[in-house]
Amino acid sequence: MKMLQVGGIATGKDFFDREKEVEEIVESLGKDNVLLVAPRRYGKTSVMKEVERKLIDRGYLCLHLDVMGVYNPKKFVVALANAAFDVPEMRESFLEKLKTAFVHFGERLQELEISVSGVKAKFNEGLREEMSDENWDYKGRDVFNALSDISDKKPIFVVIDELSECINNMKNSDEETARKFLQWLRSIRQTMFEDLRFIVGGSMCFDRVVENAGSPSGINDLKRIYIGGFSEGEALKFIKKAFEDNKEKYSEEIGQKILKCVGEPYIPYFIAVFLSMISREVGELSERDIEEIYSSKLLGAYGRGHFDYYWQRLKIYYNGVLVKAARDILRESCLPEEGLSKVLAFDLFQRATQIEDEDKFMDLLHDLENDFYIKLDGKNIRFQSKVLRDWWRLYHV
Repeated sequence: MKMLQVGGIATGKDFFDREKEVEEIVESLGKDNVLLVAPRRYGKTSVMKEVERKLIDRGYLCLHLDVMGVYNPKKFVVALANAAFDVPEMRESFLEKLKTAFVHFGERLQELEISVSGVKAKFNEGLREEMSDENWDYKGRDVFNALSDISDKKPIFVVIDELSECINNMKNSDEETARKFLQWLRSIRQTMFEDLRFIVGGSMCFDRVVENAGSPSGINDLKRIYIGGFSEGEALKFIKKAFEDNKEKYSEEIGQKILKCVGEPYIPYFIAVFLSMISREVGELSERDIEEIYSSKLLGAYGRGHFDYYWQRLKIYYNGVLVKAARDILRESCLPEEGLSKVLAFDLFQRATQIEDEDKFMDLLHDLENDFYIKLDGKNIRFQSKVLRDWWRLYHV
C-alpha cells in the first residue's frame, strides 16, 4: 500500500461518511449557535470544514479561526480580523468598514500601494497599535460590527476551533480576563444573532474550563452537538476504502480483525494511524499479520507519539494533586477486564489528594469521562478506548 495520510483535516473526497452530523449542524444553525463537543482525534475539525463547505456552496460567507495558540483577548481580536482579511471576497469591504473604528490603521492603508502581504503586515501593525488591555472589548466589537456589514446575505458564519484551549490559555494567565472574555463573547453571540452565527468547538472538557474561569454560564447559550466515533459499519467502509484506494486486496475478515484490535469506540484517527502502519507492509496480509502490527508497531515505538499526548495532558490541564489522583485511578483501571470499582478509586483519590469530599471525587471522574479517558459503568470505572487502555497498561503500570 502507499502511505495513508494521518492527522490532517479530511476534506473533499477524503471526508468520510459524516453526512448525518453535518446535516444536523447545518440545520441547527438556522436557529442556534452551535457547540461541537468531541474529544481530540474524533474528526471534529474535518466536520467543521465540511459544514463550512456546505454553507459556502449555498452562498454564505464563512470565516475560520483556529485559536489554540491564542493566550489573550487582544490576540483573539487580531486573529478574528485576520480571518476576515484572508477571505478575498471579504477583504475590500471589511477594510473599508474598519477605517472608522481604527483611525491610524485607516490612515496607513490610504498611503499604501503595495502587495497584499504588505497590506496585511501594516494591517496587523495598525490593529495592535490601537488595541490595549483596556479597550480590546469594544475594539473587538468594532471588528464584529465590520464583519456583520460586509454581506447582504445573512447570517455570516464564524467558525472558532479549539475555543476551549484558548479559554484555558487565558485562564492560566489571568482568570479574571478569561471570565470577562467568555461573558463578552456570549454577549456578541446574543446581540448580533441576526447578522452572525457561531460554530465553536474544542477538544478539552469545555464545562470544566469555563467553570475554572469563573463563568459557568459562558457557553450555556450554545446548542451542543456531539461528534462520536464511527459505527462498526462506517468503520468497515473506511477501512475497505483505504485498501481499495491503494489497490490492495481487502476481505471482511481483515476489516473485522483491524476493528477487533483497535476496539470500540471506533475512532477515525486511531484507525487511520493503524492503517498507515499496515500500509508499510509488502504483500497480502493475514489476520495474524494484522495482530502482530498492532502489538509491535501501534503499541510499540512507532505508535508512541500518537498516545503520549493523553499522558502529558493530565499534567497540563488538571490542577495540582488531581494529576496524581487521575494517574493513579487510570493506572489501576486499565488492569482488570471489569475495570476498577468506584470504592477503590475513591480510596486512591483520598490518598493522593487528602480530600474526603465525594463530590470532588465524582467531579474528577466526570472530567476524565468527558476528556475521553474513562466511562462510568455502574459501580465500575473502565477505559473508554480499548487501544488506549492497551497502551496505558504497557507503559504506565
